[in-house]
Amino acid sequence: MVKIRKKPLHDNKELVKGAVFDEPLLSPTPHKKPTSKNLTEDKNKTVSEKFKVAPKEPTVGLTADLAENQQRKLSIFTAKNGRKKAEIVKMLLDEALVDIED
Repeated sequence: MVKIRKKPLHDNKELVKGAVFDEPLLSPTPHKKPTSKNLTEDKNKTVSEKFKVAPKEPTVGLTADLAENQQRKLSIFTAKNGRKKAEIVKMLLDEALVDIED
């Protein structure tokens, strides 16, 4: 028996937008092709430099109850910008907490 893999809905934004929000999507931004300058810069980096990542901070889960209107607007915003809801909320929190010292 052959398994048929279904595409997740988040891969087909046109289908999701038409079914849920009845709004057209923004046209996706084209991917830039790497230039020869970028390729030579990548070759000059050592393997250890390529795999360096900033140390991750421990995370804590957060649950928030939103009004249906807020949740709908957040869903539309994330669909248009291609970001996750968590990313948007984290950015908003960062902006709100700029004045707070650690």
